Amino acid sequence: MMPKPKLVDQKRLRLVRNNVGFIAEHLEAMQRDVHGLEYDPWKDEVDDIWKRIFDQISKMSGEIQQSAFEVIREPWTSYITHYGIRGAS
Repeated sequence: MMPKPKLVDQKRLRLVRNNVGFIAEHLEAMQRDVHGLEYDPWKDEVDDIWKRIFDQISKMSGEIQQSAFEVIREPWTSYITHYGIRGAS
């Protein structure tokens, strides 16, 4: 029988899921306004959210970390494919 994930890992996984939802909202706005004034600020914010997501995942225990990677696999792959990553600030 597998041990129950720690409460802190469950909270981190919930944060990851919530942040993926925020990213989806931003990407929808970015797609509507590719050449608009808000595109760059939205892109910067999405990049920051991804950093926070990976920070949370790095703090998780192994098993729950795998679940988190499954949660972000499709949106991360899509994001990298369409928007790439700018150089580190």
